[in-house]
Amino acid sequence: MIRKTLVARLLGTLLLSTLLLSLGARADMQPLDRIVAVVNDGVIMQSELDARVDDIAAQFRADNRPMPPLNVMQEQVLDRMILERVQLQMAERAGIRVDDAALNQALEGIARQNNMTLPQFSETLRGDGYDWSQFREQIRNEMVISRLQQRSVASRIRITDREVERFLQSETGKRMFQADFHLGHILVKVPGGASPDQVRSAKQKADDLVNRLRGGADFAETAVAESDGPQALEGGDLGWREAAQWPSLFADAAIDMQKGAISEPLRSGAGFHILKMIDRRGGAAKVVTQYQVRHVLIRADTLTTEAEARQEINRLHDQVASGELSFAEAAERASDDPGSAREGGELGWVTPGEMVPEFEQMMTETPVDQLSPVFQTQFGWHFLEVEDTRDTDMSDRYRDLQARQALQKRRFDEELQTWLQEQRAEAYVDIRLNEDS
Repeated sequence: MIRKTLVARLLGTLLLSTLLLSLGARADMQPLDRIVAVVNDGVIMQSELDARVDDIAAQFRADNRPMPPLNVMQEQVLDRMILERVQLQMAERAGIRVDDAALNQALEGIARQNNMTLPQFSETLRGDGYDWSQFREQIRNEMVISRLQQRSVASRIRITDREVERFLQSETGKRMFQADFHLGHILVKVPGGASPDQVRSAKQKADDLVNRLRGGADFAETAVAESDGPQALEGGDLGWREAAQWPSLFADAAIDMQKGAISEPLRSGAGFHILKMIDRRGGAAKVVTQYQVRHVLIRADTLTTEAEARQEINRLHDQVASGELSFAEAAERASDDPGSAREGGELGWVTPGEMVPEFEQMMTETPVDQLSPVFQTQFGWHFLEVEDTRDTDMSDRYRDLQARQALQKRRFDEELQTWLQEQRAEAYVDIRLNEDS
């Protein structure tokens, strides 16, 4: 059955934790005209909530996991839908959009990861009971939210060379490159501006949960029932990461934890966190694959619309593909990346982690000496060619890059949770889930 495999791939591809809730409503679902939440100037309907809950229930059945009570599922799903709606409203006000070309590009990438063409992928999802048009719109929403978060959070984070140097020289930094962690997570939320009594109550609940877990309670079932974290309905499973890439609060606590261990409650601005070391293993291999790449970039600007930029990149792509222009000629004449344009589009040897995710994904998926499809990143519209690949030992430069990425990832995760909590607190939300129809 594709659903279980597909969900795992989608989460890895889009790096988004809410997608499991949103694989599309059933085509035969009858809408109910009852508002369950007002979010600023928008609403969430009972039919939308029911569709999401039905998909979660299907996942629990497919995984043979015990089903949480319906009211718990509804509250967890509605809370995520509210946060999603708040972010989509912010993105709309900021003019952040994902057009059909960029959406199709993302869907084709997902299909390739499932060893399918896009039509095959669409047909398989329909056969598995999903509404394709609603699935497309959910992917679009996830992409919009990701761009909003990058603009609002990642753009404010700056990692200095001195920070990287200190991290690599520290005992913690050295140890963190020697292990990968697979963590489970439970959050007992503390609202912004909480009173001392509210903090004490949350701490007591966290302590009680730790005692229950250490006494043999199932972690995944407890997370589903009790956690306020974003992966609660997935049993609190945060997946694998290099130790250095976890938020510092988690990494510092987990570095000495053995498989199966439960942490003490960890305090942050969001509340009290409980971790389980699901598994740990030795760090990543020391050999990495580098790519010799060249590209052409066309940007939209005050004189060029997004549609015109896309039309121009497609025209250049067709000319290179047909042999009318060489790759170097296209880059020198038209590319909006002045540094590489002067060199015929050459970027030299690229190490994974140096480029934005969309570029890196296309780079790793494009066979040597073949022209990639046109694709979009935050910088504009591109196509690329991989001229060669090579495997190299992990160098000091690569370790520096990994350290910088790890610090960026840790800082982003910490900042993101604070930012999300702030946006949720500032939004007008009226929950009517338990009101009579």
